[in-house]
Amino acid sequence: MHRILERFVARTVADEGLQRFAADRDVTLHFTLTDLALAFWLRLRGAASGGLGAPDARPEVDLKLRADVLDGMFTGRVNPMQAAMNGRLSFTGDAAKAMTLQQLQPDLARHYRAAREEVGDPGDLSALPDPAGTASAPARPAGPGDVRVELVQIVNELYAQELITATGGNVSARAGSEVWITPSQLFKGDLRPEILVRIDLDGQPLDPGAAAPSSERLMHCSVYRARPQATAVVHAHAPNATILANAGLPFLPISTEAAFFGNIPRVPFIMPGTEALAKAVEEAARESWAVLLVNHGLLVGGRSLRRAADMVEIVERSAEVILGCYRLGKEPPTLPDDVVTQLRSMGDLVA
Repeated sequence: MHRILERFVARTVADEGLQRFAADRDVTLHFTLTDLALAFWLRLRGAASGGLGAPDARPEVDLKLRADVLDGMFTGRVNPMQAAMNGRLSFTGDAAKAMTLQQLQPDLARHYRAAREEVGDPGDLSALPDPAGTASAPARPAGPGDVRVELVQIVNELYAQELITATGGNVSARAGSEVWITPSQLFKGDLRPEILVRIDLDGQPLDPGAAAPSSERLMHCSVYRARPQATAVVHAHAPNATILANAGLPFLPISTEAAFFGNIPRVPFIMPGTEALAKAVEEAARESWAVLLVNHGLLVGGRSLRRAADMVEIVERSAEVILGCYRLGKEPPTLPDDVVTQLRSMGDLVA
């Protein structure tokens, strides 16, 4: 495999098409084969470059997988998305830049297969032991009082209310310096406490072999930084709140519940899963427990999962009423200014 990877990287960086593709890109992909202690990197930054080992700077995308999974990805035996969902491929980094791998997949597969033919068949890679343990992460049973049980209940509730979709939206809960978060791209109907993913406050997975954490984990972690009191974050694809954000309409104090929030800050569209979005959300979250995301949805932090979920519902139902008034050609009636001032001063209590 060492010789195959060496030849594979050499062929890849010599590809004229990839050199042209790299002209307006800026991403470094770092692959680590956990069962062989082998690694290689590919960089697209003005030109294509790469080598064995680790890159000379922190990569935007870090992938850890077994040799058999890598071999399967580039020979057609393994679907990369499925591998990420079931934990056979661990991904950290910029989710938007990780999409570069999908764009490169045909060319990488072509060069890998050619390198494999030149060097020879590596043998039964599936039989290799994995000292890093990424082949199978033992499920942690969820006992009474485990926050993961409540997290799954909240996800089911939000899904039933159509505030998150089958694979859209994500929820996390913090316990000290650790965070439990929903897996990436998992159908919400299959969610169980044992398959939630444990990450640190920088968004790095803590359990080798676990499913890939939500691609929005950086956004969740940014709320925990901005709001140290927060122990839960809900990112909802709430339709009415999203319409309100997209239309540029203000969130109005149309009820005592809505008045607690004030005019919720909104973040313009930034590619999901990116550090740029996380930074923008962190700035907005310092002003408010709720943030509207243009073309994306709603983000809410809370002192508990229950409070975070309740706030999502308040914002969504309030947005529905505001939009309903506008649809009827009426200006939404708001509470008196003195009442709004009084309630807004107590807004922190709802979280």
